[in-house]
Amino acid sequence: MASILDQFCGVAEESTYGTAITSGFRGYEATGDAWQKDVNYIESVGFRQNMETIRSDRHDTIAVGATGSIDCDVLNKGHGLLLKHLLGASSGPTQQASTAAYLQTFTTNDTGPGTSYTIQMPRVDTTGTLKDFTYEGCVATGFTIGCAVDEALKMTVDFDAEAEQTSTAASSPTYPTSADPFVFTQGTVEIADSAVSTFTSVELTGDLGMNTERKFLKGSAVKSQPVRSAVPSYTGTIEGEFSIAEYNAFVNGTVQKLEFIFTGETIASTYKYLFHVTMPAVKFTGSTPVASTDDLVRLSLPFTVLHDGSNPAITITYQSTDTAF
Repeated sequence: MASILDQFCGVAEESTYGTAITSGFRGYEATGDAWQKDVNYIESVGFRQNMETIRSDRHDTIAVGATGSIDCDVLNKGHGLLLKHLLGASSGPTQQASTAAYLQTFTTNDTGPGTSYTIQMPRVDTTGTLKDFTYEGCVATGFTIGCAVDEALKMTVDFDAEAEQTSTAASSPTYPTSADPFVFTQGTVEIADSAVSTFTSVELTGDLGMNTERKFLKGSAVKSQPVRSAVPSYTGTIEGEFSIAEYNAFVNGTVQKLEFIFTGETIASTYKYLFHVTMPAVKFTGSTPVASTDDLVRLSLPFTVLHDGSNPAITITYQSTDTAF
């Protein structure tokens, strides 16, 4: 008999959009289940004698895909697969100076995610049986990365799926060994290449501008692969104690570099586990500090990520002992 503790979230990279992978799943320790089948109901109603309500043979159900997200803590190993098709481009893993450290790099570009995943999320029914649920053709549509004091670094990736189905058998996922989450004590914030030690939380959110409604008159309800059809939006907020320098940057509309850097234990030599988000051109969009009689003056700084025309708008570097995504 299975229990709720046997439920899992497995991710595998597809070679063809919408063709489900049946093995080789990477396990991610998702903290929730947000996956839902998308259904359209088409009703046909017209004048008809003795009609009491909509007739059962005039009420059609059309499955048009699914949506969901993976919400998890960022571990110092195994996270590269989830990042690989998030921003648009990826490279690595590249060995660092003949050590056990390997660097992966992920950057935004003009096309966005071009490859899909198969994601499995089996659920246990009332009889204690693990029921297979597979989401094929999963393309990233957005994300949130953030951390606050007393918490681990967290990441949520939102997906659009071509279909939810139960015909693919669940495959036991593999998990990275001896992996640890990045936590707030390992995090720093840098503005214009200078560390600022008064922030208590950071968050970055991306809307990748993907068109997920590519339905056509083609004798099928199966959608075509999402593509970028709008300008992506990358925004966020950093919060902490009031500093006049950051307030002045907001007032003056200063565009500057912003980085979130989480540095773990040493892998070898000078190379450490690393999760590093770099945004070369950021503008703070508010706000005025708020005074209180029972706390230090606080400042919340929403920001917008811009493109400087030469560097990627966002770069994430991830260093671990992983030799493959």
